[in-house]
Amino acid sequence: MALICACVLASMGAGDAQPGPITLAELAERSTPGVSVAEVTDYAPGHYTGPMEPSPPHADGNARRAVVVYWRDRAERLIFSHEASYCPLLELPSGAAMCNQFFEGNLGDAELFNNPGRRERNSFVDVIKAGPERVWVRWTYFCVNMNDDTRPRLRGTEDYFAAPNGLVLRRMSYESLMPGEVVGYSTDPVELFGVAPVGATISDLFPRDPAHGDYQTHTVLDLFSNERYDIYWCENGGVRRRGDDATLAAISRSRGCALVMPFREKLLFAILGEASGFPPDRNQLVDHCTPGAEGGCGWGTGLWDHWPIGWLNSQTNVWKPGSPYPYSFGSVGQFFVPPGQRIRSFSPDYFELCKDMELNRWTERRVFAVLLGAAGNWAEIRRIGRAWLDPGARCMEPEGLSMLR
Repeated sequence: MALICACVLASMGAGDAQPGPITLAELAERSTPGVSVAEVTDYAPGHYTGPMEPSPPHADGNARRAVVVYWRDRAERLIFSHEASYCPLLELPSGAAMCNQFFEGNLGDAELFNNPGRRERNSFVDVIKAGPERVWVRWTYFCVNMNDDTRPRLRGTEDYFAAPNGLVLRRMSYESLMPGEVVGYSTDPVELFGVAPVGATISDLFPRDPAHGDYQTHTVLDLFSNERYDIYWCENGGVRRRGDDATLAAISRSRGCALVMPFREKLLFAILGEASGFPPDRNQLVDHCTPGAEGGCGWGTGLWDHWPIGWLNSQTNVWKPGSPYPYSFGSVGQFFVPPGQRIRSFSPDYFELCKDMELNRWTERRVFAVLLGAAGNWAEIRRIGRAWLDPGARCMEPEGLSMLR
């Protein structure tokens, strides 16, 4: 940790010195000629305004701390919130947000959305460059067991580069801290989750399909063809999909795809592809919502309020109607698999796959990149995604972001 801090300080230019933390009201009065970042003292995800009680043991005395990236001409914000373990939320003005998670430890043995995972010693952020031409935030985390954080399983390092045009490059890698054990690795680095603000329903957040009366909550786009896979949720808990297992498998093998939360306000997207470290023969996208979907958990309309409000000491606290908290929901997951193999049934296939140490060592110390942003229409996502991936390995560098929009 000391070495990281030294490197961060060495990387900061003279213009990157940070002022003290401010309030959200003070942030609302600020402007930027491009993109900037500020630390705030009174943030909570999903427009939660209630008390932080009972005081969470992991909060380090700063339960409402957040680092907020904001833009001159964009309404969305990228937020690293203490109570979301600093896992970034791309948040819209309504409080609705998209989350893509992190390198979750194999077998669910270790993650960050638990009490010890929220401790500052296990998850923390550093501002390396504060704008206005570019913001660079580094997130470092240790995935830990929910009952004991004395032996972290892995250490993740994620750099977020935000450009004035609203696009964010997420560049990520991890190092196993238990290299001889299956749980010291990760095969699941990207998950498409959403965050709903306090009191909001799915019908408030997502567009209604006039033919079926349900709501489009998740979409996966093939950026290099017209293939797409859509998931719809009913208010009574039903799930429908447009597309089948073969469609999602074909998109997984594409040169590039976009995972999209199609909120009414904006389409929030995460783009990944072969050029950004996700080779088609090792890439599998899994629909966890639709019962019976290949490889999925069959959650249905999975809703949880165990995070981002972190004083609930559980990794699996199911949301209940009338809850005073915002809640998370999802998901579509991205998994790395050995060439020629697939997760057909989540259990037992995923658990057997995690035992493949050759695959585990392949994922470790590699660099992966995901492009995050908000768009007004589907064509914009396709255009940005192709333009980002077409240059090949250069998509990993933040210098090209300004040319994409």
